Amino acid sequence: MQPQVFQNALQMIGRTPLLAVRHLDTGPCQLFLKLENQNPGGSIKDRVGLYLIEAAERAGKLKPGGTLIEATAGNTGLGLALVADFRVTCPEARFCANFTRLGFHPGFGLTTTLPEVIGKTNAALMFYTSRRVTGEEAHRWGLADVLVPQDQVREAALKLAAEIAENSPLGLLATRATMRADLAERVRKATEHELEEQSRLRKTDDFKEGVKAMAERRVPNFAGR
Repeated sequence: MQPQVFQNALQMIGRTPLLAVRHLDTGPCQLFLKLENQNPGGSIKDRVGLYLIEAAERAGKLKPGGTLIEATAGNTGLGLALVADFRVTCPEARFCANFTRLGFHPGFGLTTTLPEVIGKTNAALMFYTSRRVTGEEAHRWGLADVLVPQDQVREAALKLAAEIAENSPLGLLATRATMRADLAERVRKATEHELEEQSRLRKTDDFKEGVKAMAERRVPNFAGR
């Protein structure tokens, strides 16, 4: 069987293998496991993120330069939020990159995008501690650009978008392209390296313990193997 070769990480999303269950009594049925942890980000949520972005593009709601995203606070949400140019948050929000708490390596290009936004020291602090960062702290660090009460987040995001939309689209796109320069290429290289590290760590006992501890809502007991 020839291995399937992908040209980029996006092509891998959803193309996860099926594993036939052979050693359990499945009765008259044949049971298969869909290994969603083989997605580039190690989660079924990769599918959701890609679907939301592509659906918005098809509907004309997301166009070049229009990258404001209201994000969740988890790893996938943080990765998506950092695709955007700006982020609007509230004091109740929590931002987290808890990969190492899972015995895992960061993904979604965060090893490039997060330090670019909040600096290497703060990015390392988030990665190394897996701590939750409050909305106020995220705003102080520059992880969020606007801080408003929770019931005003959407209104504030639309206000910021309208303020940007008052400017020349050609000028905006040219300026954005200059400011982002080689960011896409750097993110591509980062995700390739992240995938290599995640693939290696996914086979470790620490990763199994991290996932188990998270499901059981307890502090993991890592053994370093």
